[in-house]
Amino acid sequence: MLDTSPYMYGTIKLGRGTFELPPVLIGTIFYQGESIVDRKKSEIFSEIKAKKRIDAQISLSKKYKIPNLVEISATTPKAMKKYLEFYLDNYGPPFILGGTFDARIDGIEYLEERGVKPDEYIYNTISNLKNKKELEIIKKYKISSVVILILGSENMTSTQRYIYITEKNQPNNLSLIEGIQNMGIEKIWVDGGVINLKSLAYILETQVMISKSLNLPVGTAPNLFLFKYSSPRLNIKFHTRYRRASIMFIATQFSNFIFYGAIEDAKESFASAYQALEFKDVLKNNNIKL
Repeated sequence: MLDTSPYMYGTIKLGRGTFELPPVLIGTIFYQGESIVDRKKSEIFSEIKAKKRIDAQISLSKKYKIPNLVEISATTPKAMKKYLEFYLDNYGPPFILGGTFDARIDGIEYLEERGVKPDEYIYNTISNLKNKKELEIIKKYKISSVVILILGSENMTSTQRYIYITEKNQPNNLSLIEGIQNMGIEKIWVDGGVINLKSLAYILETQVMISKSLNLPVGTAPNLFLFKYSSPRLNIKFHTRYRRASIMFIATQFSNFIFYGAIEDAKESFASAYQALEFKDVLKNNNIKL
């Protein structure tokens, strides 16, 4: 029998093998173009507004009893160090280390200097085993949690997405899963890689397949395609927030984690996920099968 015990990050439980636990909701901060970051010098940002956004996510997490993590993104190494310094001075692990490749690498080295252990954060992301520098850094610093990102076209079927991580198509005749496990990484997350609504449908089916057969945490960033619906005639935030809420409701049913996007979109994301979990309980408690 497969071990379906959750991955633990402090008090946070990340489900795997089932969808019984609430998904961990992840808000991204310091992403490219965020209003609190200086457009010319990304290492300059409003600490007051950054703290307000993170505190709001934490408050919603407590209110709805849904676990949360912050993804720290950065476009440059210099900016990443500033963001991590701010975050660690005000908060603490666990968190997601995102951003560009160069920023992530410098971030790992800075975290080592600060005494943050490699099992206290999650590296986001790996899509293949061809970047030797990346693999060397992960081995050197003994990173123990990594997010795999499945890259593919919008028409890539669920079976093709499953094959992406299980087929021996990587260097040394390894599958992506095998290669990552061989590096000593203990906790592997699988992100489906959303492109549009059609891809989300395939991804959710893939998540069920991976959950059942590989016993790994599965999730994605279901709101990524919403920028396509922005209109100059409408308030972009309000135009997309209702779409975001509906997509969050759907994704919550079959996800162990969700990168819901910009951290300032936490309010509708947490409320929608909570509604989805309530609905699941109604079905379960009344033995209703859809």
